[in-house]
Amino acid sequence: MLPVKIQVRELTFHYGSHCAIQGLNLDIYQGEILGLMGPAKSGKTTFLRVLNRMCDLIPNVRIQGSVRLDDEEILAPHYDVDSLRRRIGMVFAKPVPLPRSIYENLAFAPRLQKKPQHRDDLAELVENSLKAAQLWDEVKDRLHDSALKLSGGQQQRLCLARTLAMAPEVILLDEPTSGLDPISTARIEETLTALKKDFTIVLVSNNTKQIARCSDKVAFLLMSRLVEYGVTPEVFMVPKQKETDDYISGRFG
Repeated sequence: MLPVKIQVRELTFHYGSHCAIQGLNLDIYQGEILGLMGPAKSGKTTFLRVLNRMCDLIPNVRIQGSVRLDDEEILAPHYDVDSLRRRIGMVFAKPVPLPRSIYENLAFAPRLQKKPQHRDDLAELVENSLKAAQLWDEVKDRLHDSALKLSGGQQQRLCLARTLAMAPEVILLDEPTSGLDPISTARIEETLTALKKDFTIVLVSNNTKQIARCSDKVAFLLMSRLVEYGVTPEVFMVPKQKETDDYISGRFG
């Protein structure tokens, strides 16, 4: 049995008077992809923001419950948020490469943190991160070109490589293929499948077929509540809840 990487207990989150997550209990396992699915306003993106404390940047919010990363309470007031965001990286729906070269997009943050110390080590880090994101072969001869010249799918894999360069333990992805063509989407999905042996991954997607293809376990959220959670093939083939079956079948959402 794989170890639990993140344990969520009775998590409730409010934006002002609006409850975005209510009483969530969930285990996220090391070396697996957890797929989060559900219609808009179900709490999926809010949950990602809680996991790396981006919710701290939002005014007038209230949070209750527990989120433990390797048995450390990350919602504790004294928890080092900068350290947390290095351990839990995030890739957003719209790729936002820095207006710099491909190389500098990956080297910028590690250089700021003064690791690695040597130029050769930094070059190796860039190469390894691009290889992990399955982008190296496409850009190895133009590392000093602007990242803005890359296609949308390449930019998204660059943003994933940039996250990998920080050596996180967990990767959060919020609709990472929402604006991409089928070929680029397939490359991202292949990359995620290859990465899960070294990382814990949480994937939010409105594409139920993508969740079925990529995830090991799936959580279905509806109106801020967890409706169903389980092994992906079981949830898709024999859902326990009618709402899950209706959503997967396209009756709503």
